[in-house]
Amino acid sequence: MPTKPDHKPAGPGGGQFTYPDRPESTVVLDAAPRPAETQRERRGHDFYPPAAEMATWPKLYATENDGPIGDKPIQAHYFQGGVDFYIAEYDPKENEAFGYSDLGLGHPEWGYIPLGDVEELRGQFGLPIERDLDFTPGTPAKECIPRYLAEAAKQKADGEAAAKLAALIGSDQGDDDDRHDIEWPDDEDPMSPEDRAQYDLHHRFSYDYGTSVLGCKGFEDRDTVERFAGFAAKAYQDSGWNGMMDIHGVVDDWHAQEFPNG
Repeated sequence: MPTKPDHKPAGPGGGQFTYPDRPESTVVLDAAPRPAETQRERRGHDFYPPAAEMATWPKLYATENDGPIGDKPIQAHYFQGGVDFYIAEYDPKENEAFGYSDLGLGHPEWGYIPLGDVEELRGQFGLPIERDLDFTPGTPAKECIPRYLAEAAKQKADGEAAAKLAALIGSDQGDDDDRHDIEWPDDEDPMSPEDRAQYDLHHRFSYDYGTSVLGCKGFEDRDTVERFAGFAAKAYQDSGWNGMMDIHGVVDDWHAQEFPNG
């Protein structure tokens, strides 16, 4: 009598179905292909940095809210003649960057930079755009872009000037140094409200009089008229605001003060 074949369990729990012994998958998604170059020979060097370096470039929008624009790290610098491109962020799939462009026309700006188009450009004398091979990736904008270099230099100069001024006058308000012991006039008006009202009234009257004779001796200009008004108001105050005091007598006293020799 024939016997049944002896089927050994194929799976871990018995049965015919199991996962075959295979090595774990090592499939890796391909990175974006390296962009082609059209002027490599004429340029004399690769337009694009090594792939490992470009892989470290921040993606688009990655540094958008990372603080002052002058602190934004720049990853690469391209140039030719008066044209400059500073790369801050990069989309490898689209080969598009975000950075600072200066085309030498007086209107530099931040914006999107299609690197493929830049690679094909020819600048002064028909020369291709070059990559700054000495540029250090991650350099802040304020240390490599002329506009921000100038702003940083001004801020530094202003800071140094402020520090020198603080050292000169003393930054500690509680300093007991006699060199800074200056007596400032009190803010409180020494006159009573009634006296102040009388003084202002007589000052205005005397100023109007001086203006009416502007150009005459003792009233050569408005500065002199202003001094006369103060002189006259003080004279009225010293008289106890004597309403019978004649303005012409005040003028005589003014002339005597201003022209002691006649």
